[in-house]
Amino acid sequence: MAWRDNYRAATFRGVGFFVSTADSTHGRRQAVHETAQRDVPYTEDLGRKAREFSITGYLLGKDYDVEREAMIAACEQAGAGVLVHPYRGELTVVCRGLTVSESTEEGGKCTLSITFLEAGEVSYPSAKVDSVNAISKKGGEVSDAARHNFVSVFTTKGYPAFVAEAAVATLQGFSAYLSAGQAIGASHTGAASDFYAQVKQIGSQAFGFVQQPLELASQVVGAVDGIRSAFGGRAFKVLIDLYDRYNDKASSPGRTATPSRQQMASNTQALNALIRHACIAQAATAAVVTQASVTIGGTDTRSTPTVYDSYEAALTVRTELADRLDEESEATADDQVYVALTGLRTAVVQAVPSAEQDLPRLSRYCPRQTLPSLLVAYQLYGDAAREQDIVMRNAPRRPGFLTGGKQLEVLADG
Repeated sequence: MAWRDNYRAATFRGVGFFVSTADSTHGRRQAVHETAQRDVPYTEDLGRKAREFSITGYLLGKDYDVEREAMIAACEQAGAGVLVHPYRGELTVVCRGLTVSESTEEGGKCTLSITFLEAGEVSYPSAKVDSVNAISKKGGEVSDAARHNFVSVFTTKGYPAFVAEAAVATLQGFSAYLSAGQAIGASHTGAASDFYAQVKQIGSQAFGFVQQPLELASQVVGAVDGIRSAFGGRAFKVLIDLYDRYNDKASSPGRTATPSRQQMASNTQALNALIRHACIAQAATAAVVTQASVTIGGTDTRSTPTVYDSYEAALTVRTELADRLDEESEATADDQVYVALTGLRTAVVQAVPSAEQDLPRLSRYCPRQTLPSLLVAYQLYGDAAREQDIVMRNAPRRPGFLTGGKQLEVLADG
């Protein structure tokens, strides 16, 4: 295979440029020990030197200044990035320096002198935090505190029938929402069937449950817990949607309302809060581990780390959870619930995204001219098969014609 077949269009963090020359330095590190009164020195090998890549290139065209600023921003960005080297393929590097040269004699062009250093990896002994168990533990504390608070507030005994009927209506609405259409998208037929039967039972026995607050709390929390097994990879979205459905902002009745009306409103708020707290506890766990049911001589439940397609996608999930946990912490009047919610928030911020996952970063890429997505994928990654990712992220009207000069959202790391 000729060298031209392996030649790649050069980019750094998704910003393209032309290459004139490319140099690299290699070797090993040594410590030379020259001892007094000895003529023969000793050279100690200290390992391989960090590889350094020096590239002289240029930007050309009427919009070269836009690309120049993009290249400056890419080189000034902290941390490592992916360099598509024309001769050596994809390399994870840090930009050590960039020199931009421009002159009036060569208008519409600038010369680039860039030095890259291989990023390497951190290999020091380090402590490993079990984020899955930490979040699971904190989520369990939230559910326990929510149950305790619910039982201390919710009651229908000693009040007129309409107080119990209002609670029954809320509980039946919860049951109907989870059993109507939701199970269609479940990840496993057996788990979906069990989940469906569980939530239908809550609706059919709602009147009996409202007479027993402790049993009611256990049934609601158990149903929410079952969402992760039933829906697998879709569980996070189902849980967040359910949380938002019961995120009511209704205020308590005024002092002029009768005690029965006040208790009815208090019951509704307590039940809604119980559902929300159970949802946020399970959603936090779903953010770090995906639970799936499989059939191997019966129904078995397995857990795998939740994988995100980009670092920014993980940050979006973390922000969604943190914002809702902040909101619940500010709204609750129970000290135990407050402590549990803030503890769960801390665990979420520390665990999402996982330090063990080397997630690709999103970047912006602006093609110089209108090109098909297949060609853009090849220019960026040297792999035309990755054009589907570009199409999915940007949803162009015509993938065969990605408009030149229009920014695209792409993965900066392969």
